[in-house]
Amino acid sequence: MKKIKNFKINIRPREISRIVRKLLNMPELGIDIEESVQRACYFYGKTINPAVIYETFAKDAQTFTFDNPDVPGRWIAASYYILTIGNSLKEEFEKKPDIFGQYTTQIVSAISADTLEQSKSFVQKLIVSEAADEQCEVSRGIELPQDKYNDISKILPAEKINVSVSENGQFTPEYTIAGVFYWIPLKRRSKK
Repeated sequence: MKKIKNFKINIRPREISRIVRKLLNMPELGIDIEESVQRACYFYGKTINPAVIYETFAKDAQTFTFDNPDVPGRWIAASYYILTIGNSLKEEFEKKPDIFGQYTTQIVSAISADTLEQSKSFVQKLIVSEAADEQCEVSRGIELPQDKYNDISKILPAEKINVSVSENGQFTPEYTIAGVFYWIPLKRRSKK
C-alpha cells in the first residue's frame, strides 16, 4: 500500500475558466468573471491538500470485484486508489460563498474538478511507471461508482488520508474519488 500526501498540484486558471464557461453555458466569460477566476485560483490554491492511497493486486489475489464493460480482457493486476483534495476548499467556500461574485459556486466546482483530474493524472503516472517495470501497460482509469465506496474502503485504509464513507455511502470529504487502473502485459515482439 502506498500513501502520498500534499503532493503539488498547479491550479490552472485557463482550465478553470474553460470549465466555468461550460458550467455557465457561455461562449466567453466577461472580464469581471475572468478576474474572479484568477483571484479564486490564487486564494483557493492554498487550501488544496491532495492525498492518495493506492495498492496493486494480482488478478488471482483479488478480494474486490468490479463489473464494468470497460474492464480489459487480458489484465493481470489492478491498481485501486482513493484520492482526495481534502476538505479545506469546501470549508473556505462555505465561510463566504459569494466572496468572488455570483459565480463563486461554479468557480469552486471547476477548481475541485480540475484539481481532482490533475491528481488522478499524477497517480496514473506513478502506476504507469510501476507497470512498465513489469513489462505492462495500464488501461485508462475507471472511476468506481458510489455503491462500491464501502467495498474499496475495506481493501484500502482510507482513514490514513482522512477519508471515510458516510452512512449513505458517500465519501467524506466531498471532493474524493476512487478508481482502478488495470495492468495489461505488453505484447512480445516475435523474433525473425
